[in-house]
Amino acid sequence: MAAPTILTLIAVIMMFICVSAQKPNITLGSNLSPPQNSKWVSPNGQFAFGFYELTPTQYVLGVWFDKIPNKTLVWTVMKDQMDIPVEKMSTLQLTNNGLSLYDARKSLKWSAAPQGKIAAAAMLDNGNFVLLNASFEPIWQSFDHPTDTLLPGQVLKWKSTMYSKASSTNFSSGRFELALQEDAYLVLYPVDRVGESQGAYWATAGFNQEVNLNFDSSGLLYLVNTTNITVYNVTAGGLGKRGLLRRMTLESDGILAQYVWNTSNASSSWSSVWQAVNDSCKQVKGQCGRNGICHLNSENKPDCSCPPQFSYIDSQDHFKGCVRSSSPGQRCSASSTMSTLDNTDWGGGKDYSVLQDLTENQCLEACRNDCFCVVVTHSGSVCRKKRMPLLDGRQGDDITSVAFVKGSEDVNTPSPFSPPLSEQRRVREKKSLVAIGISLLACSSALIVAAFLVCLCGSKLHKIRNVKVQPIVVEGLKAFCYKEIETATGGFREELGRGAFGKVYKGSLQDGRAIAVKALADKSVQEQHGEREFRTEMTAIGSSYHKNLVQLYGFCDEGTHRLLVYEYMSHGSLDTVLFGDSGFLDWRVRGQIAMGTARGLLYLHEECRTQILHCDIKPQNILLDQNYNPKISDFGLAKLLRAEQTRTITGTRGTKGYIAPEWINKLPISAKVDVYSFGVMLLEIICCRKTMDFNAPEKEIFLSEWVYECLKRGELAKLVEQQQVEGEGTRIESRQLERMVLVGLWCIQEDPALRPSMKKVVQMMDGTVEIAVPPPPGSFVGSLCL
Repeated sequence: MAAPTILTLIAVIMMFICVSAQKPNITLGSNLSPPQNSKWVSPNGQFAFGFYELTPTQYVLGVWFDKIPNKTLVWTVMKDQMDIPVEKMSTLQLTNNGLSLYDARKSLKWSAAPQGKIAAAAMLDNGNFVLLNASFEPIWQSFDHPTDTLLPGQVLKWKSTMYSKASSTNFSSGRFELALQEDAYLVLYPVDRVGESQGAYWATAGFNQEVNLNFDSSGLLYLVNTTNITVYNVTAGGLGKRGLLRRMTLESDGILAQYVWNTSNASSSWSSVWQAVNDSCKQVKGQCGRNGICHLNSENKPDCSCPPQFSYIDSQDHFKGCVRSSSPGQRCSASSTMSTLDNTDWGGGKDYSVLQDLTENQCLEACRNDCFCVVVTHSGSVCRKKRMPLLDGRQGDDITSVAFVKGSEDVNTPSPFSPPLSEQRRVREKKSLVAIGISLLACSSALIVAAFLVCLCGSKLHKIRNVKVQPIVVEGLKAFCYKEIETATGGFREELGRGAFGKVYKGSLQDGRAIAVKALADKSVQEQHGEREFRTEMTAIGSSYHKNLVQLYGFCDEGTHRLLVYEYMSHGSLDTVLFGDSGFLDWRVRGQIAMGTARGLLYLHEECRTQILHCDIKPQNILLDQNYNPKISDFGLAKLLRAEQTRTITGTRGTKGYIAPEWINKLPISAKVDVYSFGVMLLEIICCRKTMDFNAPEKEIFLSEWVYECLKRGELAKLVEQQQVEGEGTRIESRQLERMVLVGLWCIQEDPALRPSMKKVVQMMDGTVEIAVPPPPGSFVGSLCL
């Protein structure tokens, strides 16, 4: 046990020696711009940082092995953090505020802006890109933000996560993650099943103490505690000779592998010397998404197919899973068709019914006559019925079971939107839905707890009256002086809008970026709530970055002036284009806005450093850029939760018509309040009308009630019949319409336990999971609007 401890100390010492011994090779004012000046190279020439060429006109910002013929990427700015690939003529600039990436139009796309002033930067010989302060100490480094690869000397810290890429050419975070959990288990998961006991497909032992994962130059991967004692060896030592190039990569197919490159061999290539698991179909869970079937191709790589009656969610990416090609109906008729798949099984999840001593034909008939059965497998004399979603599907010669997939009924298949079933069956389905809702709550709570990585440190809020306000410092934000903003807005000449908080003005920074300046009314800054909202907004959004959150460039906290400087959104707020006189938004754009907003909320709830409840989701707070991409704005009412919290008590926040029943009933609130508001807004997006309209026919005044009635009668086309105009963008696809309606109605359930998490919302909207018909919405929405 002593050897790894010594290695750990040596690694730490070598890190500081490396930084101090190598003179910083990048000075302030340096910049990169492809294709002519595209990289900063380490002194030994082994690594480079900058614009990695994908095509002659497209690049990705990252770190790569530059000396070997196979210029392998080891760190990238993933697509979730910015739009990539990066365009030709983009510019990367190093200033004393940090590292900033601008596109060809001079718009800021990404930045690394740590606390403290930057004095220089360095691309180190070990593959770590660092930003240094005046004492040449690293205050930001790529090693602290691993993507899919670890290098020798790099550490995966306690409660941190590393993600695979989506594919070799898609730099979004992918389908798998390596998580070093709070209980010290090192676990591999499919990302949509994190925290589920049945979701992990590889794990080490756990030790219930703080540990880090270290990777050394001999190929040893081990867990070490805070006293530098090794508690677990993940790999054995001696994985190839010393002096080899090494990397540890979580591949897009879920395989965690260590690779070596022999630099003394001119014909060398990357070769695997260790893998956590070996079979990407048999051992890796979730390989082909929900309802998909995994099988190995001739190159021993995973391929995916869909069962009969199913089709790919994305025809360009078969790994995203499958969805039924048509609505399943009741499917409990003796006339239902059954398709056969040999050597096939879905091993994930629980079989809801296991029957013994049945023949294949008896097993098939047992599923055919069961309304809830979608697939049944038979092996020996054991019959296993399965519901949606089907998890961990696999096909292979080693599988002895045969699967039967239920298809359509031959005659008079009932519509899922037909009139209500018998009272007895409705009661049974209601109980089932309640159980599903409770499961959704449990899963979403577990996901939220697992997603918290680091707690934000915020200053304690002080009362304004008779108390001196403490200076505001927020990491990554520029503190503007009032004169700068006054000049940028031309003396606050062009007003974009106003509200209870004050006014919004258009302006332009010296670097050409268009901005929107939100100015709190002078009287509000003398009141505690105005100051609180100002600081909350900066704390909530200033340390968060997502393409579906409006970007906050900086602020002014000077005297009585409280101003927030945002990126300018050329198409304004969603309510203007949704309810205005300019005509209906086409269907494609509405779907894009709904999904983008859902992803932004998912980030706030589960993926940023502190869980953030927005508390005021409505069309007025969804801003649209020049391409109608949505960005969530106005965080003045946001509530930040500590890592151990899933619920909190707070005063009523939000806007009438969009606030959840918990606010009115003075109950503890959770992330489900944002889910409720999103559901109300989603129905408005679908129908291009407000949640309450007294000019509509009597039965259509309250939108949620009208939507559910149309769903029940199978008349969803009525919701959008005024929008059926010619043109590709406005053609409304019935399956997508059905999914969006079902999601909206689940989100506005009066009982928070029945509402899905935003993670589940995203999965339902993109067709990854089957959606049951929800109970009717309560009367809360309508009465609240009065």
